[in-house]
Amino acid sequence: MKKRLPLTLACLLLGTAMGSAMATELAPSSNFYLGGSLGGSGMRLDSTKAATPAGRDKEDKVAAAFKLYGGYRLTEHFGVEAGYARLGRINQWTQGLNGATQQSATGQAFYAAATARLPLNEAFALHARLGVARGKVSGREALVPAHQRVDGSATGAMVGFGAEYRFHQNFSLTADYDHFGKLSKNAKGGMLTVGLRSYF
Repeated sequence: MKKRLPLTLACLLLGTAMGSAMATELAPSSNFYLGGSLGGSGMRLDSTKAATPAGRDKEDKVAAAFKLYGGYRLTEHFGVEAGYARLGRINQWTQGLNGATQQSATGQAFYAAATARLPLNEAFALHARLGVARGKVSGREALVPAHQRVDGSATGAMVGFGAEYRFHQNFSLTADYDHFGKLSKNAKGGMLTVGLRSYF
């Protein structure tokens, strides 16, 4: 038993040293971070829908999207973040002035949010955002009644959540879902993305 004690102590010390080294390696070098992500977005156009006319293109409800953002960690669990999101272009058949017509809309949003973070271990963490977004939609809808048009802008609440995997002291991979609420009077939108975050 006494012969095993030094070996046991050595193993414990080695394990502690390796754990400390990993914690030091993966701890961010700064509380400031920048990030970017790519993925898909969807918008809901609150206007009178119409069936796709025979022989015409179907609706395109999902578009390519990207997000750029920066933030600051006030503590290990809380911080602030601001960013810009481009939601891409979608198409929807709508009941227009002369029958079914296809609305085309492109959305974007600027946002500012408070953030919360829940570390699961040295590498993995869950995070969430709650804040305000200023959205804007540009649309092509000449034959749509004025009250159904989706172009315009709006301010509303935004919410987001996701996960982070830190593979280096200064870099981590992220997966996020963000919902920006009202982008204009008749449009809402959100996006699902994966990306890279850098601490500096």
